[in-house]
This record gives sequence, C-alpha cells and structure tokens, in this order.
Amino acid sequence: MASLFAAQLEPYWCRVSRLYQPLLNVNDKYKKRPTLNLTEGFIFYTKVLSRTIDSNSHAKLTTLLHYSEDIGCKSFFQEEGLDFLHSHISHPNLPSKLREEIVKEAIYKVRQMFEFDDNFGSDHGYGVEELSDSRPLQYCLVLEIVVDTREDVNN
Repeated sequence: MASLFAAQLEPYWCRVSRLYQPLLNVNDKYKKRPTLNLTEGFIFYTKVLSRTIDSNSHAKLTTLLHYSEDIGCKSFFQEEGLDFLHSHISHPNLPSKLREEIVKEAIYKVRQMFEFDDNFGSDHGYGVEELSDSRPLQYCLVLEIVVDTREDVNN
C-alpha cells in the first residue's frame, strides 16, 4: 500500500483561496466572481511547506516560508505579477523550474476568481485624485504551496 501512496504524489500542490470577501458594490453582491476595479488590490498571505515522505510513507511538514505582501490588481495582472510571485515564493528548496510552474498555476487560479477587464491600462475616466477620499478594496488571498520531497529512512 505504501508504494501506491507514493506513486500518487505530485511534486507539489498549490491552492489559492480568498480569506474574506470585502464589501462589494450592489452589482457584485450575488456574483461568485467579483469584478475588479483599477484601484483595488490583493494582499497575499503565502505559506510554503515542504512535505518529506520517508520510505515508510511517514510524512513530516516543515514551513519553508510564511509571508504576506500586497500588490495592486492592475500590477498583478500585468508583467509585475510574475515577478511578484517569483520573489514571493523564492526559496532554495524550490527549484526554478518548479517555481515557474507554481507561479503560472497561481496566476491562472487568481484569474479564475475574479472578473476584470484585460485592458487595465486605461483608467476609464477614474482619476486617482477622484478616489483619494475612499480607501480601495483589498482582497485577501491565501496562497498555500506544499512541495514533496523524499527521504531515505536508512540514512
């Protein structure tokens, strides 16, 4: 049975979820995928764990990173999002190829959570000075990553 368990392991899994839902405008009230505006942002709470599986199929979790940082929605969905996530999950135990896969998957999952205009480049007449009196919405996102490694019990 141990070999069946080990055979099913992927090198990692990645989950992105919303920690809480900020107050939404009337149009977004009943949507599962809220519409993002230019001035809104994300706060990413990132936790990267290493799951070591020994040859007896015993698992041990070790926290590699526990980090939070914010980024504007516009910046995230442009080139800055890739760099942001790469630096956010940078750790010696995460090979660059694996990190690249995780970053692409995380961006894809965030894109699936929200409605937004791909042309964040134009502000559609909403100047920053008009919105300065109100605080922009921030969506809290939890990014959980578990990376599997193997360990030989005999060593």
